[in-house]
Amino acid sequence: MKLKAILILVAILAIAGTTYYFVSRPKPAAPAAPHYYVWSFDMQHLQSVTMSLPKSGQPPLSFVKHADDSEFYFAPTVAGGPDGPMVDNQRWGGGIPLLLSGPGANRLILQNATDAQVADYGFNTPNLTATLTLDDGKTYEVQVGDLNPEGTNYYTRLASNNDIYTVDKSWYDVISGIISKPPYNPANFTIERPTVSAAEVTADTPVDISVKVTNTGSLAGSYDLVMKINGDVIDTKTVTLDGDLVSSDPSEVVTFTVTEAVAGKYIVSINTRNVTFTVK
Repeated sequence: MKLKAILILVAILAIAGTTYYFVSRPKPAAPAAPHYYVWSFDMQHLQSVTMSLPKSGQPPLSFVKHADDSEFYFAPTVAGGPDGPMVDNQRWGGGIPLLLSGPGANRLILQNATDAQVADYGFNTPNLTATLTLDDGKTYEVQVGDLNPEGTNYYTRLASNNDIYTVDKSWYDVISGIISKPPYNPANFTIERPTVSAAEVTADTPVDISVKVTNTGSLAGSYDLVMKINGDVIDTKTVTLDGDLVSSDPSEVVTFTVTEAVAGKYIVSINTRNVTFTVK
């Protein structure tokens, strides 16, 4: 009996050990899903971009990188003309060159598609086209066709071949947004130190305080000027200026006029920029 009990215990332990091994052993890793790049290059080599939304009727937009500061600027709208303003880096520098340098494709739909298949996926009238030129002169002609039936991916290809891929809709949304809402720098205002018409006047003599306001952005905007004298708000004015898209000199001189009856020194502050005058 004792021997029989020992044999039963050994059998139980063997079964338990085998069960533990199969339960606890590392599971084999699932094969990685294939990942495709429709095109791929180092974004530092991107030299110029021309993009359009053919179905929108909007004119194409072009951008070019300057060698002196490695920043992108709007390309001239007239051949041989001067380059436009620098792009808004809050939108462009936040990732546009990286996104253009090669989005990861979700699927390879077709290789060597026929012309009829290319048309079926919406490439005869693409939703988006882009020409990417590198600093060595190499170009990539990118086309984005229709949205897939699930509404999650766009069909994409290079014009140089008939391989069709899908890329995430979010990629298209960001890139198309650069065209539909160009990345012009918003209005941004600077003011110079105010000037006075006279540093010293007699009582009840009007004094003009002038300040030059400049819009350093590309888009038009408005700016509030608050004039204080010895800390008290005396007057406010609003100036509206075009940006450099419209004006070659987007600035204006704004003048306040004050009259003081009491002798003394007066500190005039316009948006923290100060000047003084004295009443005798």
